[in-house]
Amino acid sequence: MAGGHKVDTEALTRAAKALSEMPRNTVQQPLAAVKDVQLVAGDFGESHGMNFGPYHTGVLRLAGMVDAYLKASDAFAQKLKAAGGHYQAGQAASGATLKEAGK
Repeated sequence: MAGGHKVDTEALTRAAKALSEMPRNTVQQPLAAVKDVQLVAGDFGESHGMNFGPYHTGVLRLAGMVDAYLKASDAFAQKLKAAGGHYQAGQAASGATLKEAGK
């Protein structure tokens, strides 16, 4: 594109796929294990049992944050994919307009 910029729609699609799949594949199994933690206050021992509440709350908060990250990553991936489609449609329309003008 002379004097303009070029958008590689295939690169946008690949980036969208990576943003959607990579984080999920990396944290899905550990996240499930964290959410299904089987610890109880007694597992901390008599003298440390009182620390279980804050620990458990913190672990569940971290799991929630990871869930939020995965959702945000998926949402951004969808926007990238949509942007690629919009660029591709715009390029096709511009090409058709130029062809028609050249007749």
